[in-house]
Formats: sequence, C-alpha cells, structure tokens
Amino acid sequence: MAGYGARPLAAPRPADLYAVQPGEGLPVPAPLVAAKFLTPKDVRVTAYPGTTLSRVYPAPAAMGLRPGYVYRFELSNLPYHPGEALYPEVEVRGTLVPRPGMKYMDYPIPLAFPQADIEKALKGVLVTKVIYLEDPEKALPAEVGRDTPVELPDGTDAEAVRAALANGRLMAIVRLGNRKPTADLLRTYVTDGTILLPGEKYLKAPTKGPVLPFAAQPMYDPLLGPKGPKEECFVDGGDKGDPLGIGPSGQLAGLNATDVGVEYTIGGRRRVTTSNEVCICSPRYMIRRAEVVPGGYDHHQALAGSVAATAPGVVKERQTAMVGIGLVRPGAFEGQVKASAFVGKVGASFFIGSERPLVVGQVEGVKVTGALVEPEQLTAFPTLCPLTVTKSVDPPGPKEPGEVVTITIKYLNSGGKAVSDVVISDSLSGRLEYLTGSAASDRPANFTAAENEVGSVVVRWELPGTILPGQSGTVKFKAKVR
Repeated sequence: MAGYGARPLAAPRPADLYAVQPGEGLPVPAPLVAAKFLTPKDVRVTAYPGTTLSRVYPAPAAMGLRPGYVYRFELSNLPYHPGEALYPEVEVRGTLVPRPGMKYMDYPIPLAFPQADIEKALKGVLVTKVIYLEDPEKALPAEVGRDTPVELPDGTDAEAVRAALANGRLMAIVRLGNRKPTADLLRTYVTDGTILLPGEKYLKAPTKGPVLPFAAQPMYDPLLGPKGPKEECFVDGGDKGDPLGIGPSGQLAGLNATDVGVEYTIGGRRRVTTSNEVCICSPRYMIRRAEVVPGGYDHHQALAGSVAATAPGVVKERQTAMVGIGLVRPGAFEGQVKASAFVGKVGASFFIGSERPLVVGQVEGVKVTGALVEPEQLTAFPTLCPLTVTKSVDPPGPKEPGEVVTITIKYLNSGGKAVSDVVISDSLSGRLEYLTGSAASDRPANFTAAENEVGSVVVRWELPGTILPGQSGTVKFKAKVR
C-alpha cells in the first residue's frame, strides 16, 4: 500500500449503483419512457392524430411512451403559421433504469421543437435528433437544464446515432420535417395501450407487440448476462483507473477524476490510502442532431402537344451471318471446398456454482466435513489500514440538475501508531461543480483548488501536525450537480 503503483484498499462499491430489485439480479428497467414536449407558447400537441383515439394537449405536455414503438404526433397552432401543422416522428429505443427513490416519470426525455426548428421544417428541412442518456464518465463539464438540453451537431443521421451510442444509452430518435402523412398512414402508427396520456395513472396492455423488439427487451450474452446499467448514476470517491501511489519525488500520483487520495506519514514512510465510493443518481439527457437540406425541386409538367411517329417507307432486308463464332466452354473448374462440418464449443455447457467453498475429508473411516464461511462485513482492520477515510453526500437520494450537495470526508486513525502530515485530495467528477468558498475543516489546514482533466477541480487540504491513534477529523465542501 505504500509503494508506487500499489492500489490502496477501498470499501465496496455503493449499493445504489447496481441496486438489486426484489427477485432480480439487476435493477428493473422502467416500463415507460417519460417524454416532455418543449415548444413555443400556445402550441398544441395531439396524440394518436387522425384517429378516434386522438387527444389534444397544450404544450409543455408530458406523456409516457412504451419502448420499442414508433409514434407520430401533431403540432398545431404554430406561431406565425396559422393553419399549418407538423407531424414529428418519435422512435423510442431505450428506457430509464430507476434506482431506489427514483420515479421514472420525473425524468422525461426532452422532445424539443423550438421556433427555429419549426421554421426549418416548414421550409422542407428534415431535422433529426438523437436523444441519449449521457455516460457520466464522458460527461460534458457544463450545467444542463432539464428544459434547456444541449444539442451537438453531426453531419448525418448515422453519425448522430454512432455518437450517441459511443457516449451513453440511446433513448429515442426524433424526426421533424417529414411529408404530411395521409390519414391511412397515420393509422399505421397507432397502437392502443402504448401512450400514458396526461392525467392517466394506469396504462392497459398494448394491442400489438413492439416494432423494435430489441429496444423493448435488449439482447445480451446468455453466459455473461446483461451488463449493469451505469448511465443513471455517477460514482465519486475511491480509486479508479491508474492506482494511487507515492512517486519517486514523493508526490501523489494516479489521482484521476472522481478519485480521493489521502497521503500521510507513518514510521518515517510516506503512504497513501483512499476512501469509499459514493453514488449520486442524476440522469442527464443529451441530443445529437443532423439536418438534411433539400437540394432542389422536381417539377413535372404535362406535354403541350403530341408528336406522331411515322413508320419507315422502305424496309431493308436483314440476313443472318454466314459464319458463327462459338464460345468454348471451360474444360475444368477449380473451386474452394468448404469444410463439411465444424465442431466447436460456444460456451460452458453447464456450470455448477457454490456460494462458499466446501472442504470434505475422510480419515480412517471417519468422515469430517467442514465449511469455510466468508464474513459478510469487515468492520475494522487496524494493522492493515492505519488511516480510515469515509466519504458521504448529503442530502441522500436522487438529485436534480442544479441541486447543491454537501460532501464530507472523515478521516480516523484506526491503527496503533501516530500519523502525521495528512494531505487530502479529492478530484471531482465532471458532473460536479465546486462552489467557491464552501470548503471547511475542523483542524487548521491549508486549502487549494485547481482544475482537473475533466473540467472540474481538485480540492486539497494540507493538515500539518500529528494525529494520534483514535483521533479523527473532517473536511467538507459544497458542490452543484451539473
């Protein structure tokens, strides 16, 4: 733990990150995707347009959409365009995976149709928006409001989809500017039981299955199982990436974004340890967009008159060739012979699991059976970890963008020797913004803050003096969730 490159011991990952639901091994995906229409004032949104199920609501309107379906809505009463209407297409590809305390309808995807996009669509421009749930490890270091999503441009629709998949979980694809659909075409988009309308509390079963089955039920390796969702929450604290260590120059190395490194001196040697990890759940949506501008218009015009064709007056006789040139067929054919059979193992044909190792032995006819039981929790390990560091976030529970949290780091000399010259460094996630002047310590300390590689800061406390066995202290600061 003292040498360079030796990874300090850390507490287990927070329970909220992959919180297990009753009867399941992973968090349960939400059955619906909340969607909120963001439009200019007085615009009306129609669900199930052109059918007897149609309902009209003033924007902003929030609805619940089943994943795996393609929807068509109507936007009417457009500013400066009386009598005009647009029919955006919404293709729902993913869903939220809520953690304990999260309500999926409180985190709607933004269906943003500003006035600029409406004007472009009415002029024939096809605007495509790809909405994705951002991966916190690739987060843009900027504050993003729920009703003011950030839109990043791409050259084509395919590039926008690839960028969304590379930076998070694909949620929906929105297309604005399509041709005005006919009544028959609108009916093909309608599946009763797929939209939870405003004011409704329950949604009946759909009358048809999803047109995008892989979106409603993602595929995964049958042996490895589904990958745990991570986009809803981000982890702060602990040691990830390059391990923490003391370099040859005596300086801290391996401090990556979200890491906590605590240096101290014990027995004349400089050592480093880390804290537990804390989980902050705050889903954030981003948008990639692409535009297709019409290059011109095709105008079809009928002929003004008809021109008759006159048959030739003279017919020339055609004679067959006296000499024919034959085509010689190939005398042989060389080909590649494919393997007649292939025998392989896709994976383990069976797997026998055991929750704990068993030891079975027999001596001179007497059978001795023993079991090695692993402890569920280690509460103290004084000789191995002389300095225990604990990180916490208040208030607990899901966070909204712009909400301020208090982060507290507590250190305790849990060993039998005194430690001195403690230095606490916390490199914040790009989703957190340190509030200047909020740092505090219960001991005299020298505090500094410097930018890190993800657009946030590293907060650092130098605590001179000695901390005797059993003594403890705390440092804290405030940060805003971006």
